[in-house]
Amino acid sequence: MNLKIYNTDEELGDGLAIWLCNLVQSTLLNQEFFTLVLSGGDTPKLLFKKLSSEKYVDKINWKRVHIFWGDERALPFSDERNNAKMAFDYLINAIDIPAAQIHKIRTDIEPIFSAKEYEKILHTYFGNTNKSFDLVLLGVGDDGHTLSVFPGSAILERHGAWVESVYNEKQQMYRITLTPEIVNRASNIAFMVKGANKSSVLKRIIEGPYEPKTLPAQTIKPEDGELYWFIDEDAAKDLKK
Repeated sequence: MNLKIYNTDEELGDGLAIWLCNLVQSTLLNQEFFTLVLSGGDTPKLLFKKLSSEKYVDKINWKRVHIFWGDERALPFSDERNNAKMAFDYLINAIDIPAAQIHKIRTDIEPIFSAKEYEKILHTYFGNTNKSFDLVLLGVGDDGHTLSVFPGSAILERHGAWVESVYNEKQQMYRITLTPEIVNRASNIAFMVKGANKSSVLKRIIEGPYEPKTLPAQTIKPEDGELYWFIDEDAAKDLKK
């Protein structure tokens, strides 16, 4: 595990942006395309704003990047809570990337069919490979969830699927999500966490006992890749290290 702690949000955003740009550049020296999974929520906005800024936007050849999503709320693209809309608003609309290389999770069909369709797409890319994505960006909820895998989720008991539809009782909403099974085949996985409200759960995830049913983020353990944590001082304040 690689842990990187930053003093401020600005330093966190810059640190992750520089690291991501360098990773894409070095990876593309040896292959045609880079496969990137974006996360939803508020925290990634900081990174997206950086990557779309004048300082960074030309450091990645976006014409050689394929974009996917880790999860999606079953809401119309026009809804502000839609993860893809957020990524378009803060990043994708500002970069030069072919539309065919942007792989949104559909929300105009029933979630169960959306999950099946997305899994078929993923199998066209990774069905015959040991690895999956080049980089998966993730966040952590204050309840210990990541992707749309929440505490007590039945996904934690099942195996074989790469994408699943789930109903979140608390939010009273369907969501479509990648499973830890396909994410853990990625070459690189990077969590981005900020804020004092995440410090307690972050300590449990990183330094506590393995309790995946209550802390699903602990299930993210790359099989043959690298795991990174990019966090600010507020989120890191309870870590012994």
